[in-house]
Amino acid sequence: MAETTTYCAEHEDTPSSLRCARCEKLVCPKCMVQAPVGIRCREHGKAPKPPMYQVSRGYMARGFGAAIVAGVVGGIVLAFAVPFLGDFYGGIAVAGVGYLVGEAISRATNYKRGTPLVVASVVGMVVALVAFLAVLGGTPTLFELLGLGAGTYYAVTRVR
Repeated sequence: MAETTTYCAEHEDTPSSLRCARCEKLVCPKCMVQAPVGIRCREHGKAPKPPMYQVSRGYMARGFGAAIVAGVVGGIVLAFAVPFLGDFYGGIAVAGVGYLVGEAISRATNYKRGTPLVVASVVGMVVALVAFLAVLGGTPTLFELLGLGAGTYYAVTRVR
């Protein structure tokens, strides 16, 4: 009886007798994925996203809402506090608003994480800057801009 040589579905020149445990597609060692339940093809070997990173539209809306509210409140409070704090401590206070924006988003979204919430945190910091400048007027100082950068970093790392 003659033996038939089988080839990988992705690499037609590579002989293989390995099959995906789910779909029975032929795979070679180059394109196989070792899963806890055996060998899988690339299509079926992908791990699903953890629930923490599955952000639904409802959570995105809650995240953006929390970012905007925290940004407006933080910007208004900063506008009244910075003249008393001075430039250096005002910059530190701006960075603190970034932490509060990130924390507000985290709590509003049940501590979800992901790219849409990173965008929400940046939007929240921009809203804080706009509210700050609308109440205070003028242009921000160098320390306030540095604080804005640090605050954006803090807000992003809370939800990334």
